[in-house]
Amino acid sequence: MAIALGVTKIEYGTVGNGIPATSFTEIPDEIAEGSVVFSFSEPTETNIMSETSDIPVEIIVTKEDSEYIEFALISPVAATLALFGGGTATGEKWEAPTAVPSVNKTIKVTSKTNGGYKWEYTIVNAKIVAKLNQAPAKKSEEQYLVRCYIQSAITSAGVANTPFIRERVSA
Repeated sequence: MAIALGVTKIEYGTVGNGIPATSFTEIPDEIAEGSVVFSFSEPTETNIMSETSDIPVEIIVTKEDSEYIEFALISPVAATLALFGGGTATGEKWEAPTAVPSVNKTIKVTSKTNGGYKWEYTIVNAKIVAKLNQAPAKKSEEQYLVRCYIQSAITSAGVANTPFIRERVSA
């Protein structure tokens, strides 16, 4: 039996025209153990009721909350800080932006290989928000938290494509 376990890499690319990036670059930094989180919202139900029945005439289901994948990087290089958090990287120096940046990328998370397969989780058009999340301490490392919100994947012609893809692929 093959099951998805662990994460081997996280990649990013330039968002296509309502489609995922066609090429990806692996993030060079170490991913903090146990930090990869999937947050998919529960749907909200609204019952449309009539005065003559206790059974709904119709149930309307909507998503109320944002969905995202998040991960923490251990002491990332300056270029990674600028890539996800904006600002400027010069060598190993990162200077934070003066305003909240707007960062959009395609993000792909790949699991470890198990039973001859690996799993790829792709956000087609991710809105990226990042911050230094944990300071270095005597027994803990600096961490950079990256949250990748799932947004619509709409073409220039107005066609809505899937915003998220999960695929099991042969290793």
